[in-house]
Amino acid sequence: MRKSVYTICAVSAAALMLNLTACGGSGQKEIAAGTTAAEVTESAAETTTAAEESQASPDLTEILEAVQDAYGEDYLPNTAIDATVLEQTYGIDAGLYEEFVGEMPMISTHVDTFLAVRAKAGEGETVEELLNAYRDSQIEGAMQYPMNLPKFEASQVVRYGDDVYFVMLGAYDDSITGEEELLAFYQTQVQIGLDMIDSFYE
Repeated sequence: MRKSVYTICAVSAAALMLNLTACGGSGQKEIAAGTTAAEVTESAAETTTAAEESQASPDLTEILEAVQDAYGEDYLPNTAIDATVLEQTYGIDAGLYEEFVGEMPMISTHVDTFLAVRAKAGEGETVEELLNAYRDSQIEGAMQYPMNLPKFEASQVVRYGDDVYFVMLGAYDDSITGEEELLAFYQTQVQIGLDMIDSFYE
């Protein structure tokens, strides 16, 4: 009789061990599954963030080309703006930007300019201030050909986050003699470029 009791106890103990092992294995599988899900979630979040950053940062060269197409023959800049001109003319040194693209006319009698600057994080406002300071200096203090002063007055500096643009583009019209009418005409010309730029940030 005592032997039977021992046998029953041994069987019960073995069954208990099997249950514990099964529970432990199930728990390990659940933890592993949970870790995998977290990794998938993190990967998806990184992909979403990368896509958002890409969408928020359009290619500056593509924008330049789109602006050129929008103006057609009335797009006059034909000389690339380099880092030296960017710093010496506009006061924007290499510590303020990640990249830029811009063009200006080779002939000094024209002032048409397109400039796009992708500032370093948090420096967009500084670049905007520098471009506005350049614009103001040309309107108030620089010697300009009479036909070019309304162009400067119609020019615009616009900013999208840390992307900053200076736009002074469009056709000339010698048939317009009134100052207000000429300024209004140049403003409509500049707006062509502004609308094209804006379409990349919608």
